[in-house]
Amino acid sequence: MKEYYKLVILGEGSLQETSLLNKNVSRIFEGDLKVTIGANFCVKAVNFEGSKVLLRIWDLQSEERFRVLLPAFIRGAHGAIFSFDITNRNTLNQISDWIKLVRENLGDVPIILVGNNLDLEESRTISYDEGLQISKDSKLSGFLEVSGKTGENIEDLFNLVVHSMIQVEALKLKYGLIKPEHIDDLEFKVNKYVELKLKGAKTNIYVGGKLFRQCKFLLLNISKESVREYDEINSIDEAAEELDSSMEEGRIKKHYLSPDTEFWGHCSNIQAWYESDYDTRLLHRNLAFPLLKALVEVGDSLAKKVFKEEIMLRLKSGYPSVVLHLINEDYLKYITKRELNVIFENPDFIRNLSKWPKLFKDVPKWLFEKIKTKLRVLKCQYCGIKISEALIQKLLSGRSIKCNYCYSEVV
Repeated sequence: MKEYYKLVILGEGSLQETSLLNKNVSRIFEGDLKVTIGANFCVKAVNFEGSKVLLRIWDLQSEERFRVLLPAFIRGAHGAIFSFDITNRNTLNQISDWIKLVRENLGDVPIILVGNNLDLEESRTISYDEGLQISKDSKLSGFLEVSGKTGENIEDLFNLVVHSMIQVEALKLKYGLIKPEHIDDLEFKVNKYVELKLKGAKTNIYVGGKLFRQCKFLLLNISKESVREYDEINSIDEAAEELDSSMEEGRIKKHYLSPDTEFWGHCSNIQAWYESDYDTRLLHRNLAFPLLKALVEVGDSLAKKVFKEEIMLRLKSGYPSVVLHLINEDYLKYITKRELNVIFENPDFIRNLSKWPKLFKDVPKWLFEKIKTKLRVLKCQYCGIKISEALIQKLLSGRSIKCNYCYSEVV
């Protein structure tokens, strides 16, 4: 018996916001992964015949724009659930399409048909007998009605799924149709220049067909309920320094990520980065700029267009770690002295000066002199009065300051 089984959930009667995926599961990639590539991932432990079986569950949205990704997502799955809403007959329309998708990509894996919203019995438009007959006609592995809201029959569903997958695995092993511990390699093409491959449990990035050697890791795990608390965060770099980084390599991990899960996490991030015109705020600076530079070198026209713009935009932000990274990695050679002077006049750069004091020892002398010069002539952006030396010292100590004249917050 395997250590874990991959299960995919498809259908129009989505269960992803119900107790199926909210009770007794470890949720991973709850925010960005779902938004960018239409998937929700979680892990559930099922006690089956005295053994603990882990289900890695991918709940895949039925939105049309995500259909092209589904064959890649379901690859390697050991079973599938097709869900429909017993109060909405239209949710049965795509069942044959889902069956075809799974059979073409996974072969003869167990498929369970599930009627959701059993708690809305009075609004039912699809009878139990009709659901059962569809399951039989389609030669599926079973049929069950559940309530995602109350949890009715949910555990029975998981037990049925696990039992079906173990039975099929045992038969395939018996007749030599599969090899134990077989791990499929995965591939995901972002565009004509960027491709990700899972090789030997490691995610590799390829740019222009060549291996791109750069440190990369999944850093954050923020639930969708708490996303709005971080509206003031403007980039992944800021998030990495100001929020939870418990998933970072080298730290004690709170979440176990299987190789395929980590692979899809990287795919999600880089796909979103590409779809946002290579906005370097969406990836950590250690990956965003080297990857963007590599794309320029292989002839990516979009990368060529935004490369210098991204360097200037991130310099203008004045965020210390990003600015220092660009300086230390010699990205300033792409910027003229005139452009650099304009950058230091930018309000965002000034606004972030309070974050620099702890890093002054790492700042090149020429930049330190620039910052000091800027502070000496710093004026209130509201009334135009020059900021006093006492307030400047307060700013350099890492505190916000208010104008002595109009009492507006300056930085």
